[in-house]
Amino acid sequence: MMKNKISISFIKILIGLILAAATALTVSAQYPPGVKQKLAGGAEQELTGVIRIPKAFGIVPIGPGRKEADPLPCGQFYVAVLDPDNRNRPILSTLSVKQGRDDGEFYTCRYSLGVPANQRLYAIAGMGSALLLPKVDRSPIYITDAWIGGTNNKPPRGYERGFAGKFVTLGTVKPSYLKFDMYYAQVDPN
Repeated sequence: MMKNKISISFIKILIGLILAAATALTVSAQYPPGVKQKLAGGAEQELTGVIRIPKAFGIVPIGPGRKEADPLPCGQFYVAVLDPDNRNRPILSTLSVKQGRDDGEFYTCRYSLGVPANQRLYAIAGMGSALLLPKVDRSPIYITDAWIGGTNNKPPRGYERGFAGKFVTLGTVKPSYLKFDMYYAQVDPN
């Protein structure tokens, strides 16, 4: 029995170390086919910012139906830029969003992307898999299930978690900063 407890503790520590190493070794952006070559020929600008989650909303669980908070809470979020002039074709997304500083009422996650300059873009924050873009991950763990902790950790009936997207055109001189705040959005009943 004692051996099982030690084995389980060792496995948890090992998984934590593997996740931490994977996060540290992850590159900052994922480019769809052909985009990297397009960027190589043109100007690129840095888009940085934060994703803010009200502490009242709690922290994403480690998995569906689980009662433990994710040890890497920012790992469930991403920021992506889409081409609004080409049916919202994904241009690129973050692979790694890092935990930010404590911001009083909010948990913060920092991101950074190198994006095409002088091009109209639509930037979004999301949860889950960015591979589904331009659609968003509709898994209940992200949009409607109760999260861990917080005083308002489950959206009311008819609401879900979300972010507002933002149009942006970056120049070539200075980087741009975008802040995405999570909120409970009313679901269209139709």
